[in-house]
Amino acid sequence: MSDKTSFSCGEYLDITQVSNLYGRLQKSLQKSVNIELKADKVNKADTAGLQMFVALKREISTTDGNLIWKNPSEGLINSAKLLGLAEELGLE
Repeated sequence: MSDKTSFSCGEYLDITQVSNLYGRLQKSLQKSVNIELKADKVNKADTAGLQMFVALKREISTTDGNLIWKNPSEGLINSAKLLGLAEELGLE
């Protein structure tokens, strides 16, 4: 297993993308328990998308891994704050 694997979040972290993103994230978890999320291009994030990352963060924490945000966009941060998930996701 590698030290960390990078994952591009794309432009949309919403319900239309959750299934696809979840499958890709599970493959990333097979490579490393430390996931670096490239989130600079995220334009839209909704409850479903952010809940998926809450679940992922909890799953990773059971294996002593980390969820690392790289350059989270203002849109992502604002959505997380609006939904009350910024602190839990480490986006504050």
